[in-house]
Amino acid sequence: MTDIRCSRCARAGIWTAALMMLVGATVIANIASAQPINGRARWCATFPQGGTYDCAYHSLEQCMATASGVSNQCSLNPWYVERPDPRPRRRDPRR
Repeated sequence: MTDIRCSRCARAGIWTAALMMLVGATVIANIASAQPINGRARWCATFPQGGTYDCAYHSLEQCMATASGVSNQCSLNPWYVERPDPRPRRRDPRR
């Protein structure tokens, strides 16, 4: 009887290990399939058919021209951070 119990334990251990590997592979595949955000501009075009989110548009008009389609949309980029002008302002020489 001890042999039967041990073989059942071994089978349960194999099934548990296989289930853990399946769950791990599913989690890794889910993380790997996440689409990165393309671009860092103010406007984003959303393409639900391909699952992409393209944030490379500086004006709503640019975004709308690209996203013209049945279910495509434009929205403000929630991760957009306006950067200050890197050029220093010069004093007017006439003053």
